[in-house]
Amino acid sequence: LTPTHQAGVCAFYGECGRNPEVNGSLLSSNVPCLSNTPARVASGLLLSLLRSVCPELARGDNETTLVCCSLRQLSALSTSVTLSGAVLARCPACARNFANLYCHNICSPDQSLFTNVTRVADYAAVPGAQAVLEYQLFYRARYAEAAFASCRDVRLPATGGYALDTMCGRYGARLCTAQRWLDFQGDKNNGLAPLQINFHLLPGGSEPGQGIVPLDASAWDCDQAPSAGQEPCSCQDCARTCQPVVPPSEPPPFRIGEADGVLVICVLIFAVLALAFLAAVLCRRGSAEE
Repeated sequence: LTPTHQAGVCAFYGECGRNPEVNGSLLSSNVPCLSNTPARVASGLLLSLLRSVCPELARGDNETTLVCCSLRQLSALSTSVTLSGAVLARCPACARNFANLYCHNICSPDQSLFTNVTRVADYAAVPGAQAVLEYQLFYRARYAEAAFASCRDVRLPATGGYALDTMCGRYGARLCTAQRWLDFQGDKNNGLAPLQINFHLLPGGSEPGQGIVPLDASAWDCDQAPSAGQEPCSCQDCARTCQPVVPPSEPPPFRIGEADGVLVICVLIFAVLALAFLAAVLCRRGSAEE
């Protein structure tokens, strides 16, 4: 359903109503419309919001920034990013990496390169339009692992546990991996995802074929600040920011002149005891002769 995989081309665009397969979602379950067409120019409110929500995709001024998302899609993404940011706020690098996963997914102008739509349904409100119900995302394993690593140790102050306990489904933080983390994000039954997303993490050198190019974006380490106004993650949330523990230096050895001080004292004590013993022996001998 995505015959063209090419830079500057979308896999979907705009909104085609609610997903009939998703019930009880905490967020809007509106799904995108199938649209394997060129990316659109971002301008006005869309460009302004893009710079706030997905600054890495705002590559220039008006008429130079292209996107594959509408203003309504980006507004919904902004709500999701705000919610995830509240959970991951203790680690700006993690929060930014997590947001970027979805920024690329929904708004990247090269969306069709790493996206393959696999299931759609007719959208009754617009004749001929088709709503996307399921698609595949292809990421480089390196990128996914780097984003995951930046979030691995982030804690939730309210519970004292890890943020991943709430973001990895039944596996929790202890058994979570980059693949399981993303699989939970894309599960339409998790109460948040509007549709089913199947993530494929490919190692370097592995190509899925059919013109698909896995997304290999940059990700911040947890000890890096995503922007000038932010700080690296705290030591409690990122072991790499902790200052190394320097063991106390050993005191210099005790010396008397060039000799070992302890040895000199031991020799002196032995000499004093020997002299005392000798003196005692001489005194007893003298007493016996009298």
